[in-house]
Amino acid sequence: GHDNKKYSLIIGKELHNYPTENIQNDTDRMNHLIEIEIMRAPEQYLWAHRRFKTRPKGEASFY
Repeated sequence: GHDNKKYSLIIGKELHNYPTENIQNDTDRMNHLIEIEIMRAPEQYLWAHRRFKTRPKGEASFY
């Protein structure tokens, strides 16, 4: 759990067979694990991060 005065660090099990020779599968696997952790406490995720600040000329902003 967490409150306004403390941090919690959760260390999961080690990843077996990682990394592999397949970068795409490794990336998909890591993104899936990150998504799981975000969903544990989505209110703590940095939703305000403007990852796609710039867009190609003529394309609408995501924000």
